[in-house]
Amino acid sequence: MALARIARSSLRRSEGAIGYYASEKDILCEGVYTRKFSSSSVEDVTAGGNLSYLSSIRKVDQMSFGSRGITVTPKNQFPQVERIVEESDSEYDNPKYPSLEATKPGEKPRVVVLGTGWAACRFLKGLDTKIYDAVCISPRNHMVFTPLLASTCVGTLEFRSVTEPVGQIQSALAKDPNSYFYLASCTGIDTDKHEVYCETAGNVGLPYEPYRFKVAYDKLVIAAGAEPVTFGIKGVKEHAFFLREVYHAQEIRKKLLLNLMLSENPGISEEEKERLLHCVVIGGGPTGVEFSGELSDFIIRDVRQRYAHVKNYIRVTLIEANEILSSFDVGLRQYATKHLTKSGVRLVRGVVKEVHPKKIVLSDGSDVPYGLLVWSTGVGPSEFVKSLNLPKSLGGRIGVDEWLQVPSVEDVFALGDCAGFLEQTGRQVLPALAQVAEREGKFLVELFNKIGKQNGGKALQAKDIPLGEPFVYKHLGSMASVGRYKALVDLRQNKDDKGIALAGFVSWLVWRSAYLTRVVSWRNRFYVAVNWATTLILGRDNSRI
Repeated sequence: MALARIARSSLRRSEGAIGYYASEKDILCEGVYTRKFSSSSVEDVTAGGNLSYLSSIRKVDQMSFGSRGITVTPKNQFPQVERIVEESDSEYDNPKYPSLEATKPGEKPRVVVLGTGWAACRFLKGLDTKIYDAVCISPRNHMVFTPLLASTCVGTLEFRSVTEPVGQIQSALAKDPNSYFYLASCTGIDTDKHEVYCETAGNVGLPYEPYRFKVAYDKLVIAAGAEPVTFGIKGVKEHAFFLREVYHAQEIRKKLLLNLMLSENPGISEEEKERLLHCVVIGGGPTGVEFSGELSDFIIRDVRQRYAHVKNYIRVTLIEANEILSSFDVGLRQYATKHLTKSGVRLVRGVVKEVHPKKIVLSDGSDVPYGLLVWSTGVGPSEFVKSLNLPKSLGGRIGVDEWLQVPSVEDVFALGDCAGFLEQTGRQVLPALAQVAEREGKFLVELFNKIGKQNGGKALQAKDIPLGEPFVYKHLGSMASVGRYKALVDLRQNKDDKGIALAGFVSWLVWRSAYLTRVVSWRNRFYVAVNWATTLILGRDNSRI
């Protein structure tokens, strides 16, 4: 142990070291990071002027691991000390934390954004990179245009038409020397030290698995999104498909086409064909209704021509506990019900009790066999959001004030599906909609640019800067496609107001025009327009890749 103490002491005094050795009392938890120090450890660290955390030994002679700005030293530089560290820290199995250190005086303040959803990308797009350096951390490197995601499941649109690389949304992430995109998930936040802790997915060939690192921030924007709600129903995560990401749509498309082809094999019984080709959608919100509409259109236009042997077996069932499209006007709900029924979609009112590999069990005891099960019942807080030691709003989302900042900590903001107004603000928690997230991103980036121009971008420097008018959300209306060139457009500001409500072919034109203009880039607008035209003329691509 004496040898270990000597090694630690010498390493803390080593010139050029990128950190300090973590004591045996370090604790790393999912969520907010906490640390216990002995008084001697604190004195040693503060004397060196380095308050950054590195949960492993940091050594001299840095070397890049391929990600701009993050450095760490090879293990074989000091093998004897490495052996001491492994022996003394084996109880806690602390990971190595390479670091993107805090900004220095004279450098631009750093804004760290967690996520690449609607809110995060709208914020990044408008961020003034002459004032700030930007760091984006997310397990995906693109934004998904979710309103058109259902169309990719049946080949109406190709997958690249609904994705926008984050490096094209904010070019500084790809070009500026101090701005970065890191493909990783955030596992914890230390709001006192202004640091976030991240890890990459396992088994990707990095020096150790999972690869962990930390990033210091001046301002932090949490836009980590939400996860599908399963209500704790047994079997949902194991057997159902969700429709939130591009890979979800890819898996649905593969499963749908696989079932179509397998059902044509000789020896398949009539009962098994009916099960394989029974597509069940759980949830009657806009996503569930649009997917059901796209699926029925695919069956009518393409399946009956290209899968003639099984065309009479394929069917769609939409199960909803209450009414479909409950936030829409009553007349529009009735129109959607009639149109979907006419298109061959069977509407069932019921509650799912349990999900099995080949059937679902409803609360009334009835069984519903299925070949494809798509779960679309809304979203809730992710495990990451739940783990954060931050105030929560109703529903478990991160609590924010009228300026979208987390009031209990400094320099932390939250927006999008992961955030909601605190109860003391007197405001209702906003729905998890793309237009809400986009509007919040636009508001917050204008606030950041204003703060930055008044030299409030650095950590703890914006306390005395007036934030101006608070965020106010005005609902622009809702739209949903129901298939076969029909759609619904509800332009009321809320459920109880009067306003314009349209349904039919004209609404379908409005729906397509509105979404085409909201696609982020001109490149993707071109892709979407071409995909729509080729699908209209030549039909959908139903090759299984």
